[in-house]
Amino acid sequence: MKEAMSGIPLFEITIVFILIFTGIMCLTINHAKAFGVKDEIINLIESEDVNKLINLNSLDQDLVKQITDKLADYGYRNDGECPDSSWTGYRRDGSIASGRDAAFCVRANDITRAYYADLEDKCVNNDCFAINEGLPPMVYYDIALFYQLDIPLTNALNFRVYGSTKIIVG
Repeated sequence: MKEAMSGIPLFEITIVFILIFTGIMCLTINHAKAFGVKDEIINLIESEDVNKLINLNSLDQDLVKQITDKLADYGYRNDGECPDSSWTGYRRDGSIASGRDAAFCVRANDITRAYYADLEDKCVNNDCFAINEGLPPMVYYDIALFYQLDIPLTNALNFRVYGSTKIIVG
């Protein structure tokens, strides 16, 4: 009887380690997939026509279609909530998301004014270089994607992956 009882705790420890190993493998796979998709989205945005990207309110519908096609190619199925209201979330069908159903989130950052302010701050004793107010608009995009840690028999933990494009000059 002693041998029969001592096998049960060893079996439980083995099951716990299998669950932990499975969770780590799921996290690693989901993390790698989210980073791959993030890089593809950044490449698609950076290869888009500059005139379509200067619109700070939303992405061009053709670009959103390309991104959602890329999500489908990768088999990306995770959803999440955008970090705050300055981000625009998109579902996997290309429509604008609200709440926790965004497949990816995008935020356009206009840095033109910050560039001019930085130039003015570098002026000392009114000895400035001429500031050209006719510079084209400059913008870069932040991307947020989601991945999960799915350990069997537990609730999923959600994480975000962030990325940014290069500065796009219009």
